[in-house]
Amino acid sequence: MTFGWFDTNWPWIGVGLSVLLLTLLLATDVFRSDRSLSRWRDPVWLSWLAPAAYMLHQTEEYGITLFGQSFAFPDALCATLGQPPYPDCIIPPPVFMAVNVPLIWVAGLICALLSRRHPLIGLGLYGVFPANAISHIGAFVKTGHYNPGLLTAFLIQVPFAIWVGYAMAGDRRVGKSGIAVLFAVGVGLHAVLLGSLIAFTRGLIRAGAVVAIQVVNPAWCFILPYLKERYDARKASA
Repeated sequence: MTFGWFDTNWPWIGVGLSVLLLTLLLATDVFRSDRSLSRWRDPVWLSWLAPAAYMLHQTEEYGITLFGQSFAFPDALCATLGQPPYPDCIIPPPVFMAVNVPLIWVAGLICALLSRRHPLIGLGLYGVFPANAISHIGAFVKTGHYNPGLLTAFLIQVPFAIWVGYAMAGDRRVGKSGIAVLFAVGVGLHAVLLGSLIAFTRGLIRAGAVVAIQVVNPAWCFILPYLKERYDARKASA
């Protein structure tokens, strides 16, 4: 199985988008909703920060690793699933783009766009941070070896997840229960991702199905926060 041009180059497009977003986030107030607050406590600003930060993590996974290896994560995932490296791995190459582009470029940006009216939905992508970091760090603890994405899991995903949990737990629009919902988003998304890949390697679903599942999997970022917001609204009006 082989990869096309976009399969191997989308991470570098993501770097450009990340640099643009980070420049606007750090050098301007365009993404701030309340200038009386520190930007680091503004849920709208934090919502826009999420995809920008995650794109940097993707660059380590699919761009270039800490040790200079290019496009390393696909072979690492295949090894985790008991598969040989490409071109012999049976995981369809479009899976990797289907996992990452809809989640970060599409769902992450839609969450940010909705953040002014729906702060918890806006922060939806942060649910992926701790779950993904745990997968990278867990693999490191288990094997004792570096895996693609480990460095940015430590430097970006862990501290950002901790900060958002700390900063937003006291915000009445999010709260501790909202933080719990965000964590459930990441758990659900990773469970579906891993479960579908295992099902494919065992011949239970076809290639087209495993790709399609990844495209719709980011719905976790919207559904659970939306249900939590609806529950809170009903409770407040009761």
